[in-house]
Amino acid sequence: MILLTLKIVHIAAIAVWAGGLVALPALLLRNDEMSGRAAVVSLHHFSRFAHDALISPAAVLAIASGTALIFFVAADHWLFLKLVAVAGMVGVHMLIAGALDQLEESVVRLAPWNRTVLTIAASLFILAVLALVLGRPVIPTDWMPEWLLEGQDGELPLISDGSSAGSGSSGRDTPI
Repeated sequence: MILLTLKIVHIAAIAVWAGGLVALPALLLRNDEMSGRAAVVSLHHFSRFAHDALISPAAVLAIASGTALIFFVAADHWLFLKLVAVAGMVGVHMLIAGALDQLEESVVRLAPWNRTVLTIAASLFILAVLALVLGRPVIPTDWMPEWLLEGQDGELPLISDGSSAGSGSSGRDTPI
């Protein structure tokens, strides 16, 4: 029951977070369509509220629930790449927050290419996470440094060698 609850929370939080990462830069593109200063200020207030009250808490919840899920699954090598893609999502999230701060501090408008790059970057990182989670590709270990594959005094506790994935023997091989 805990595993199912964690998965539901994780998927719902990721949906809100990912949707927000794509929607906020697109929403800021509407800046140029606004006719008056009051409309622009209203758009910025709405964007800031969405970021602070919805998207950021969803990001924290997605990361926290994803971290908790690691203890219920066997982590194959694709998980390392997924974490890199999630770190990319966090980076885009921070860039969007910086853009919102910049818009609030002055009458500066973001360049259209800036907003487009944020939208494309968010989309690419989100697609990378989806591809890695849904595809669970077999990643050769020879491309990773040796120190990443070893524990200090032995094997890492939650890392499988790939042979047990899907066997159902440990109860820890449920996909994230």
